[in-house]
Amino acid sequence: MNIRHISLLFITCFICSAILANNQDTITLDLLTAMDDYPQTEEGYWEDTYIDGDWETDIFTFSHTGDSDGGGGMAYWEGFIPCTSGNNDNFGAEGSSDDWIANQWGCMAGGGLNDNLEADPERPYLVAYWGFFAETLDETYHSLKIHFNDNQMYKPVGTWICNHPWPYYGNINGDGFATAFAEGDSFTLVAHGLNEQGEPTGTTAQLTLAEYSNGKLKQSDQWQYFDLRSLGTVSGIYFTMETTDIDQLYGANTAVYFCMDRLSVAKIIEPAPLQRPTGLKTDSIGENSIKLCWDKQDNAATYALWVDDQPVGETADTCFITRSLLAYTSYKLSVAAVNGADTSEVASITCQTIDLTPPTTPTQLTVNADNYSITLTWQPSEDNVEVRRYTIYLDQEPYKRTSSTSLTLTGLQPDTDYTIGVQAEDLYGNISEQATINAHTLPLYDSLELTESNQEKLYFSVNGTFLGTECPITSGLYIVIQGNNKSILVK
Repeated sequence: MNIRHISLLFITCFICSAILANNQDTITLDLLTAMDDYPQTEEGYWEDTYIDGDWETDIFTFSHTGDSDGGGGMAYWEGFIPCTSGNNDNFGAEGSSDDWIANQWGCMAGGGLNDNLEADPERPYLVAYWGFFAETLDETYHSLKIHFNDNQMYKPVGTWICNHPWPYYGNINGDGFATAFAEGDSFTLVAHGLNEQGEPTGTTAQLTLAEYSNGKLKQSDQWQYFDLRSLGTVSGIYFTMETTDIDQLYGANTAVYFCMDRLSVAKIIEPAPLQRPTGLKTDSIGENSIKLCWDKQDNAATYALWVDDQPVGETADTCFITRSLLAYTSYKLSVAAVNGADTSEVASITCQTIDLTPPTTPTQLTVNADNYSITLTWQPSEDNVEVRRYTIYLDQEPYKRTSSTSLTLTGLQPDTDYTIGVQAEDLYGNISEQATINAHTLPLYDSLELTESNQEKLYFSVNGTFLGTECPITSGLYIVIQGNNKSILVK
């Protein structure tokens, strides 16, 4: 029975060490440090190759199944085993593969890789045999599986692959099963990713081990780097192989072996929790805009912004200008760091827009003068925010402030010219142009020259105009004389 056609599973685990050279977050399989746990036979293969069992150390677990008596005195195995043989001789014969069964442990490069990534006969390597026949019966079974036994997810980086002597020479000369490659033939190694449930992710990576094209067979007898980054984040890896030399009943005729060394995976580095943004400050403030800035947070992709708890945008910068605000108005500005679905706590600052627009100039000034006072009235000014108060000027000197639109100026001199001004001021302190009006106080009634004095009541205006003996119909200030008595009538 062809041992390559028997269903097998063999799990073993090899010690890995963190290779810190250029990336402290990469773990690389180091077989040299593991060999004390995997003693070798004189032929240079693991003593327990034909014993079934699981081996675990560090994060890698390699699949393997073995049996020292698979029926008819035939031993078998499949999966991964460590080897030290390094033999790259051709044990094939025309139409026969019998000698290969006793010499399955070789490597075309002559040994594993040393620290300089050079083939070294003193260095161990892995020999992998793909149990393809069992996988045709059970699609969930993967004979060449590597999983991470710490239950963590990793990102495969790459590994080194070398052709195994059996398929290498079989592709050239054929053997008991394989036919020598001809134009269009190929032999390919395929890596697949596994998700957290141990199911295929659908991500793959491929490495061509042999290809016959343009009249020439191309295959390497040295270690080749196999880039595995396309697998993405996985809980494990499994390998399959593809060949154009296929038997319709049994499957692959090509000996489905390969050698592997220095598998590297990268740790999944969880980003540090996003912190509440710090260093909030207003870089510039206008009538209708505020520029808010904050300190950069290394693990933040963007920053979300709010004004009075309403979202206004997002930016990758550390400054943001909020526009269309009202002048001289207080606002709560907030910012939070964002990275994917993660959002930090919100940091807030309260600030107020400025006001650069002065009120309009007061209009329609009117005055009503008396002997010692003048009453001023005007129409209110307009402002983009709010008029706070008015300043009244008397002969260009500040007299008094008021929030009303009228004011009586007292303590004036009779029969005197005055210039009265009024100026509006808003909440921010902006002031309007000054509006002015001239006014004259009335003279005193003692200056009247009376020509008649009897018992009749006589009515005079304050400027001495005789109004008659009847009380004037219009209201105002009048002088009343009856005999030698004088009085003032306010009507």
